[in-house]
Amino acid sequence: MKIIIKNTLFALLVSFSLISCESLDVINENQPDAVAALGNPSDVIALLDGAGTNLMMRTIGFSGIFYNLMADQTSTTNAYVGLWSFADQPRLQINNSPTNSDLGESVGGDWSGFNNYVFSANLVIDLIEFKNSPMVIDGVDYAPQMLAQAYFIKGLSQGFLSMIYDKAYIVNPDTDFATLEFSDYNTISLAAIENIEKSISLASTVSNFKYSIYQGYNLNKADFNEVANSFMAKILISTPRTKAEAATVDYAKVLAYANKGISTDFSPPTNGGYEFFNNMQDWSTYTLSDDSGYLPTDIKVLSLLDSSYPKDYPLDPAVILDPATSTDPRLDYFKYATSFGYLRESRGRALFTNYRNQRFYTNNDRGTLAGLSTDIFHTEELDYIKAEAQLKSAGAASAAAVLNSSARFTKGNITTPDTEAGVEYALHYEYSVELDLAATIGTQWMFMRRFDLLQKGTPLNYPVPGTELEITGSANYSFGGETNADKEGTASGANSWKN
Repeated sequence: MKIIIKNTLFALLVSFSLISCESLDVINENQPDAVAALGNPSDVIALLDGAGTNLMMRTIGFSGIFYNLMADQTSTTNAYVGLWSFADQPRLQINNSPTNSDLGESVGGDWSGFNNYVFSANLVIDLIEFKNSPMVIDGVDYAPQMLAQAYFIKGLSQGFLSMIYDKAYIVNPDTDFATLEFSDYNTISLAAIENIEKSISLASTVSNFKYSIYQGYNLNKADFNEVANSFMAKILISTPRTKAEAATVDYAKVLAYANKGISTDFSPPTNGGYEFFNNMQDWSTYTLSDDSGYLPTDIKVLSLLDSSYPKDYPLDPAVILDPATSTDPRLDYFKYATSFGYLRESRGRALFTNYRNQRFYTNNDRGTLAGLSTDIFHTEELDYIKAEAQLKSAGAASAAAVLNSSARFTKGNITTPDTEAGVEYALHYEYSVELDLAATIGTQWMFMRRFDLLQKGTPLNYPVPGTELEITGSANYSFGGETNADKEGTASGANSWKN
């Protein structure tokens, strides 16, 4: 019997359960056997290290472009893999049809990736906690170290699933597939935090703990603890889909995690040869021969830096905007050009822009060069998380105090007023300017949705990919589209940044 396994956690796990239920008259020569495949502890370490590397790569991967388009960080009229449909105005509904050839790059990529890392983590947890397989190398028991890695990989993967999709699976080694159902994003988020907390607890018991980002680059116990706490703060604060939902977040808990977070940027250097690099940056800083950006910076960012700038590009074909001006030196993060590159008037001149991100530009190559930044989690982002948590829990004055000792003041020379509106505007500004291409996928989209800042009709989360729904026999559904702005999962536009 030939079993076609699609690249999702559910398909992989269900295929395992189906194999065990097949007729005894059928001999499956390809039956997966975790114990046999992971025959010794070195194999398990290799599995974990590979999953950990791929996980970190995905958090700064190509899919980030789609979220940046929805957040008006990036602009395009290029229909390649469906990019234009995520930038177009008025906003469109996500095409979640299984026959959509671009679905795997947009909605399906992160679903497949993060679920597969959960699957890898579950294999290790199953071997150690359920099958009691020994993990001893040269007399040293590596089981606690492996479990700490596995629970972090599982938790962080679930965290991104909760931040991106409206629902997902919670799958454990002892899950009964006969009763497996989707869980909502809040439930997934709580499971993610629980697993990351467990990973920290397990790591604390290992004297020489290390977490491999890639071969040759490891986190020690203290650094791992800071990174894990930073991500928990981010997951908790980024889960809400609206400002009303954000009011229910436990901000004391967010602050507790953030205060134990990173003290220096978490930005493992690239190791060359496209092995570990920021693919979102690589694509988003690509520059054409006319000095325009292949995926240029949206005019939103410039309108924040220069309040005289419009929020949509002028429709008159004869108009080319002059360079923006700003007292904020960080305007130099972006490069002006009079040409428009691949932007096409027939697809909406309002989407035009004269700028591209030059802060992370390295001659169209951020993949083969070793030693470049990957910018996974900056201390500035943690400052903004703290400021937001202070705003929600202690008030605007406390939040402004945080911002007035952050990059907003030290780099931008901007003092933040101690009013709620002033702090909210400052946070939006900083996420748009300081964190442009300097955070994990979806960071600006997630920030804007929890302040109701997204354009009317922008999706607030992704649906489960149509290909997955087809496998499970579930009805297809989607989010987004200006005509659906009054429906769940789609931005109302009531507080849109364009208003």
